[in-house]
Amino acid sequence: MKDRLVEGICRILAAPYPKANPARLRDPKAIAILKPCCLGDVLMATPTLASLRSAFPDARIAFVVGSWSRAVISGNPKVDEVIDCGRVGAGRGYSLAEYLSLVRCLRQGKFDACFVLERSLWLTLVPYLAGIPARIGLDSEGRGFSLNVRVPCKEIKHEAELYLDTVRAIGVVPGEPRLEYFVDEEDRASTAALLGEKNAAGPLVVIHPGGGANPGMLLTAKRWPARRFAAVADRLAEEFGARIVLAGSNEDAEVVANVKSGMRSAYLDLHGRLTLGQLAAIVEKADLFIGNDTGPMHLAVAVSAPVVAIFGPSDARMYGPYSNTAAVVFSDVPCRPCFTRGAYPECSEHVCTERIEVDQVWRAARDLLSRSRRTDDSASVARNVATYAS
Repeated sequence: MKDRLVEGICRILAAPYPKANPARLRDPKAIAILKPCCLGDVLMATPTLASLRSAFPDARIAFVVGSWSRAVISGNPKVDEVIDCGRVGAGRGYSLAEYLSLVRCLRQGKFDACFVLERSLWLTLVPYLAGIPARIGLDSEGRGFSLNVRVPCKEIKHEAELYLDTVRAIGVVPGEPRLEYFVDEEDRASTAALLGEKNAAGPLVVIHPGGGANPGMLLTAKRWPARRFAAVADRLAEEFGARIVLAGSNEDAEVVANVKSGMRSAYLDLHGRLTLGQLAAIVEKADLFIGNDTGPMHLAVAVSAPVVAIFGPSDARMYGPYSNTAAVVFSDVPCRPCFTRGAYPECSEHVCTERIEVDQVWRAARDLLSRSRRTDDSASVARNVATYAS
């Protein structure tokens, strides 16, 4: 009832904001892309960035991103400017002063167009308050009323495709979109010694058992049990001679410790020792990445690593690996997916992750390792991800 009331009010508020003629948007001199958070979501916006750069090669393009997620876009050569909006858009912990500072920054940037890749009412208002004439973005239940090119998001589709709908709305046809992260040569060099010999035997498998932490929320329900990661790692080591690398942030110390305590085989523990760029450099070399539905999983996709993605409460149709060399593992319980609007119901049992068996993840990993590595990550790949359901 509350949602319908909000939508009705937003539809009324939209009346003073006429829709723009897309033909007028075909030669912008300065473009802003507003996508503050979070790591995986910003990476899923890179196909939109690439499409805009291809369509408007001479335009100045600025990417507005929060401090938490800045690292995944700051090295992208398709961006002319990265605008750090601090905490704005990353949870609810920002102040009115911070919000108005972002508005002033965009006003001073004299942008012709702004693409808002967010569902938030307050974020879709930013380009209007900044006086940007062409405002293109997502319209979730009427919250995009201040936009003049509104892209509905009622249909279930992959987030990367939904963001691409904003450029399609102005007549731009994406080429072969894929997630992109550009690995720095310094990060490649600094991680080479960590991995040992260049021609070491056995496939390199990076396991990221933690994650699920974003500003203002900790989504532990996304995490598959640590001991099951250990069982998969041991089997990969035994049957493929795999070299196992354990990755994660300092906040993942406990879950990584639990994986290690359950393992019999050798491993290299790099959790808490890598920057995001160094993690990308290592995953880029990997023959396989295994992890939960988290930002590092999307990072692995962005560097073209084969990925096994383990999904609990969220919907892989929307947030799954946008890749041609990936597998999604989930349990087909009736209550999932329950992750909506950035939150999920209180659940003490985490049935959706608990019911995913070791054998499911093992089969997905085995199948990917047995295939030759592919580098074609075109848009169609998002519809061809292998699934392993229980």
